Amino acid sequence: MNSMLRVSLILLWFLAGSIKAPDPIVVRGVFGVRIAFQSNSQITMFVCFLNNGRVLSNRRILTETEFINIASGNWPSIYNPERINYFEQRNLQCGMIVDTFSFKESTYCIPFDSLWKIRFSTYPYRTMNDEGWSSKLFRPSPKQEMYLFNNYGVRNVDADFFLDSNFWNILSDVQDPVWVENYKSLK
Repeated sequence: MNSMLRVSLILLWFLAGSIKAPDPIVVRGVFGVRIAFQSNSQITMFVCFLNNGRVLSNRRILTETEFINIASGNWPSIYNPERINYFEQRNLQCGMIVDTFSFKESTYCIPFDSLWKIRFSTYPYRTMNDEGWSSKLFRPSPKQEMYLFNNYGVRNVDADFFLDSNFWNILSDVQDPVWVENYKSLK
């Protein structure tokens, strides 16, 4: 009986020593934008998710100001706990500016001002007469839609978000005149 107990303990010790602890789950923030008519009359919807490596969760819809404050690290957030300035990291002209007279902080993001042009041929509201890059009036042409899907994973501009690396890539691309001309040429 003593030898049986000893064999059991050795077997238990061997099994317990061979079990590997699971890798810790790394959760990170994912940022994105959808370019479509929104219920609040805006053309863009900014969003944050948490990605645990398997699923996106904790979706939060943000105003442009909230989004810039979180993505620039200006505000603490579960989506950017290290308070990294993702705009600066990617050389994007976005962030906070301080009025020298009133000392009030406000947000700005130059690439955000061009996002609507991906979808529309002219600005959809009467407030300005600017031209967009879309070949069709209210949505990209079929070739432009295929381009958006192949390069950014956006199958449907009405429903899909430019997410994660695709989001950061589109922000860089809309500032590139060569990219703009290439996109406009897709009829």
